[in-house]
Amino acid sequence: MFFSLYKRLFSKNSPILSDSVSYDNDSGQIDIFRSVAKEENGHFYENFPLFYQDARISVDLLLFIPDRGLLFGEKLMWNADALQGTTVERSSKKNKKVSSTHLETTESLIRQKLEDILSFDSTVCERFFWLSCLREDEFDLLDSSFHELLPKNRLIFSDTTKESILEKLETLTPKLLTPYSTEKIMGSLQSHTLLFPKEESGYGTFLSDEQKVFLETDYKDTITTLFGEHNSGKSTIIIRKALLLLLTNPQEKILIITPTLIGGEILRNELISLTEYGALKIELSNLNFSTPKSTPTITEYESFQSASVVMCDDAHTMEKAFIDSLIAHREQRWILFSLHNDYIPISDSTVFLHNNYQKNIPFSKIPTPSDKALLTLLLELRMHLHVSSADRTMVILHNDDRITEYKEAIDEYFNINARVLSPEFSLQYQNLDDLVITTAENTHGLHTPHVFLVGSDEKEYYTYALSRASESATIISSSNPKGADHDQNS
Repeated sequence: MFFSLYKRLFSKNSPILSDSVSYDNDSGQIDIFRSVAKEENGHFYENFPLFYQDARISVDLLLFIPDRGLLFGEKLMWNADALQGTTVERSSKKNKKVSSTHLETTESLIRQKLEDILSFDSTVCERFFWLSCLREDEFDLLDSSFHELLPKNRLIFSDTTKESILEKLETLTPKLLTPYSTEKIMGSLQSHTLLFPKEESGYGTFLSDEQKVFLETDYKDTITTLFGEHNSGKSTIIIRKALLLLLTNPQEKILIITPTLIGGEILRNELISLTEYGALKIELSNLNFSTPKSTPTITEYESFQSASVVMCDDAHTMEKAFIDSLIAHREQRWILFSLHNDYIPISDSTVFLHNNYQKNIPFSKIPTPSDKALLTLLLELRMHLHVSSADRTMVILHNDDRITEYKEAIDEYFNINARVLSPEFSLQYQNLDDLVITTAENTHGLHTPHVFLVGSDEKEYYTYALSRASESATIISSSNPKGADHDQNS
């Protein structure tokens, strides 16, 4: 196609492409692009980061309109004075001239990424140039070679009006009968901002606006606190921040500290899944995981010494002396602490997450005498396992004093091998293919369809433990020794 030749544009006299030229109408036209996208129920991006395998580029302008497709543009700082007396011609192997623009490379990466993720893709994808320093009447006075290679319907000038942009949009991408899915197309192009597809969301769902702001903000050389209630997405956003840092700077070295070993393994597995889903490549050796118990003295810990970024997930569960040591020896590192309570370390910036992915989890509460708690649990488990599998079930005890007793009773009663989670539990040597039994502090990073909570009636304990359930929960409370009536709550 004719326009596919635009990437191969050259000036015999090399027109000046200077970013030093300042034009007041740049921001005004950016507002026009945003307005056009809004009116078309679409999305506009300036300097859109596109990552595909090892490639990392920034797309000057990107418009996605569901009932039209993708339009991407390159901003050229050509001005009339520099272009006077020059000509342009297509590049070829014969004339051996180097490309002046990047549209062809950009389109190739967009199409490859969509094809890689979606297997089959027919998204409309059109290109245009934004000549932000050149008026239309100035373009008309240029050599005819410009007019032959650059048709006006693909050019946005410094004085192009909103109405004219809409007309060109209609010419380049006529409306479709069936709109594209924003999650499908833009979720593929910026997969690090997407929550994984589920049965109810076939193409996934985007992170919240406040999570996206956190992703896009540069906190270099600071101490930052990420504050949010249980299940507000702190771990989710931490691993995506780590991914984005490695995509942006492959040489970045990141240390993530989690309360438990399995918590770090779950985050690492999620990151690997994100790279596979998003057709991305990062240097995994530049990302290390640790726990406070496995971390020796900070000054002697090699992974800390080499790290440029340190992230502590659920830092409120870690000893204050450990946190203070990280701060004391941070030097120029960016340190991030995620918390859910009022303990906030000395911090240069604080970010609050207000979203909650699991509100009003349905649960049934069963009061029972303390000496009948195990029997009550076994009876409730028997009914539950008639309709669900053991590997979709977790038992959380208030403390670990009776874990061995509970495991032996459950294993014998149901002829299974329940998994006992401890801070040292590792997916490298074990698995979670059966019922899990543990205490709340060892459930970092875990979510299970149904959770059984056994222990005293403490609201704070319930809040954290309930956040481990993705669908429902049963609370067996030993605080009330009288009877065992079911009190349904939601």
